[in-house]
Amino acid sequence: MTLIAEHINKRFGSTVALRDVSIALAPNEVHALVGENGAGKSTLLRILAGAEQPDDGAMRLADAQYAPHDTREAERHGVALVHQEITINPSLTVAENIFIDRLGRFTRYGFMQRKALERAAQQVLDSFDAGIQASAGLGRLDLGQWKCIEIARALSHEPRILFLDEATAFLGHREVDALLKAIHTLKARGLSVAFVSHHLSEVTEVADRLTILKDGGLAGSANVADISSAEIHARMVGRDISGHVFPPKAQRPPAAVVLGVQDVSVAGRLDEVCLNVHGGEIVGIAGLKGSGGEALLELAMGVVAPQRGTLTLGASAYAPKHPAAAWRAGVAYLPGDRTGEGLISDFSVLDNVVMARPPRRIGWFDAREARRNAAHLGARLKIKAAHPDIACRTLSGGNLQKVVLAKCLHVAPRLLLLNNPTRGVDIGARIEIYRVIRSLADEGVAVLLVSDDLPELIGLSDRLAVMRGGRVEHTFAAGDTPDETTIVRHMT
Repeated sequence: MTLIAEHINKRFGSTVALRDVSIALAPNEVHALVGENGAGKSTLLRILAGAEQPDDGAMRLADAQYAPHDTREAERHGVALVHQEITINPSLTVAENIFIDRLGRFTRYGFMQRKALERAAQQVLDSFDAGIQASAGLGRLDLGQWKCIEIARALSHEPRILFLDEATAFLGHREVDALLKAIHTLKARGLSVAFVSHHLSEVTEVADRLTILKDGGLAGSANVADISSAEIHARMVGRDISGHVFPPKAQRPPAAVVLGVQDVSVAGRLDEVCLNVHGGEIVGIAGLKGSGGEALLELAMGVVAPQRGTLTLGASAYAPKHPAAAWRAGVAYLPGDRTGEGLISDFSVLDNVVMARPPRRIGWFDAREARRNAAHLGARLKIKAAHPDIACRTLSGGNLQKVVLAKCLHVAPRLLLLNNPTRGVDIGARIEIYRVIRSLADEGVAVLLVSDDLPELIGLSDRLAVMRGGRVEHTFAAGDTPDETTIVRHMT
């Protein structure tokens, strides 16, 4: 079943999201969409899946006119979409989230047939080795597992065409491998799979063709085997960026310890962890999901408390009772889920940037200073927004991430905690974020970086620690340049 879209145009107010874009998606084919944040990738997928309506252009599905009014109509035609942002309802079970719009199928005489529901959900989860029990509670699962549930929801509709918008952004290494294998399996079944990814290693591993978008227009289309990564990046950003992704690392002796972690244990998460982060350095943490990196960030933010051991911030003992206390102490946190934890999507850019430490004058909120600060940080991070009063929900994923980082910068932190700071961010925006992180370290800020992206850890970290099972398994000294294979060996 082939889906063809021709001369698609879409505007949101004065913003041109798509300009004369055409694409063809064939059966037994994996088609990648690449481009910078705001290039139009998500908008194109949403139009193809019925979530948005084009202003101009036409679509055909299996040689018939195709113009779905919503995603449900698209699903009836065999087209399913997995959205970029998390859409899980944490008050429901795994199985209920998968069949959220069809729970009536499992109701008899007014009672939910829970075993039948869980059997059906488990069958879908097992079809791509998700490693999740349909009866599990959502509270015990991480963001990567939530994304797998969303993928299972899409597959439960038995689509002939599947769209994955940054589906791997929240997944760990093993989950990404499982999903890429599932994409191979779906292709072998005759499905057409179109996906958005900022990781070209994923594109080259599974995609047959790719389409490059820039500023809402086509910047090229090719067979993956016929185009190099350097050319893809150059077409995405409009310039050659080879060799200029990561800024130079610090060439100076370490300053005083800002964050000290001494023999800290948290039941089931951390086991006698010792780690120091000095001012002016970036310490990276590698490890599989659940290995302890995220728990370490939560510890420093006061989300969890140590059962044993001590923390210091500068020369003083440090034991924040809650995140607000950590923010007041000069500790800023960029979480892994930007829309769920990092910002309030319906609030403006300005409100989100200053919310952690609102500027005040004689006890009252200083709107003029807030606007001045938001404008300064917006320029520093190159946030693409029409004006600071625009709602964050209108921004692309990369610009949302920059807003969360701006919120962190606004408190002038002494310690910056980063959880996958470039998740779902294109290469151009990554370079800008890396530049800002390095400039903060150069200014003396201590940075603790947890990331699933090994090239990011290697390229950005001054020192790198590998965690496994809640313990620091190995630490690479400053100046060491470990390769990915060596890091993975310590991770597993």
